[in-house]
Amino acid sequence: MIEEIIEKLNVLLQKANYETLALGNFAAKKNKFCFDLLVKKNDLVFSVKVIPNIDNLNPNIVRDIKSLSTILKSKPLLIGIRNRYQKLEDNTIYLREDLPFITLNTFENILNSNYPHILARRGGGVVFLDGLLMKALREDHLLSRKELSDKLGVTKRTLCAYENESMRPSEKIAKKILELLENDKLFRKINIFEWPIKVEIKNFELFEGEELTEFETHVQEIIKDIGVSSYWYKKGSIPFKLSLYSISDKKESEGFYPLFSGITEEQGKINEMSFKCLKMFTKLFHKKSLFIINNGIKIPEKFRKEKIPIVKIGNLEKVDDEEEFIELIQDS
Repeated sequence: MIEEIIEKLNVLLQKANYETLALGNFAAKKNKFCFDLLVKKNDLVFSVKVIPNIDNLNPNIVRDIKSLSTILKSKPLLIGIRNRYQKLEDNTIYLREDLPFITLNTFENILNSNYPHILARRGGGVVFLDGLLMKALREDHLLSRKELSDKLGVTKRTLCAYENESMRPSEKIAKKILELLENDKLFRKINIFEWPIKVEIKNFELFEGEELTEFETHVQEIIKDIGVSSYWYKKGSIPFKLSLYSISDKKESEGFYPLFSGITEEQGKINEMSFKCLKMFTKLFHKKSLFIINNGIKIPEKFRKEKIPIVKIGNLEKVDDEEEFIELIQDS
């Protein structure tokens, strides 16, 4: 079922002239990554993930969805199938861990400029109304706040909260308002791509020693000594290991960062899936990447032809500062 939804999403997006990229075949084994598709159209970038049960979220997936959104200045498009009780309803946004989930049908409606206006909450959904329009319509109908509040069965204070949008009415109350004020433009459409994603990525995101291998710990120490910040993806829901940032605001603004990086410490081979992902990210988001490998690994010719720098740990150890680090990447 998940594969069918991803296939349909891909078709819908491509018909709407979005550029989509996926890792592998949709029908392949279960995707452990924090995205099923990466999508771009002009300046709009988002990552797509289909979640079978939105009440059974993997905390690491949630963390990486949020961090990826921050890194790429993108938004997640999260398609949910059900919660613990039932299938998700259309035209409704469900919040879990401050992330918005919608159905496939809701997304198809969004592509046709029909945005949802219901936010699901325990005890029933609430409706986003245009408070200024509601006030204007009430006055056009020559209704005082007291009169309209009595007709709705709410307090005058609650009605004021609806009009200044500090409170949202239930679906039942919103339906009454619509019947009384007779204007379906009252519903404020919710653009899912403008939903604020709350996440903090700290400089030098360090992990306990047992969470990183000896090789990864060594890489982290070198990067820190160079004077570059690192954010690690240790649980595997992003198919490369870390992102690098400059401590200097000037360097950040020059467009070199964020720098995506894969790591291979096994002797004799490069992780092809991680390398493929870096190549995909570089192409879609016009970002720079590098691949850090152990000294004993031979670089196959097919990897040499790619535009992703492959840096051996021994060469990284010789770098003294960020300027030399940037030169090494550019020369590679």
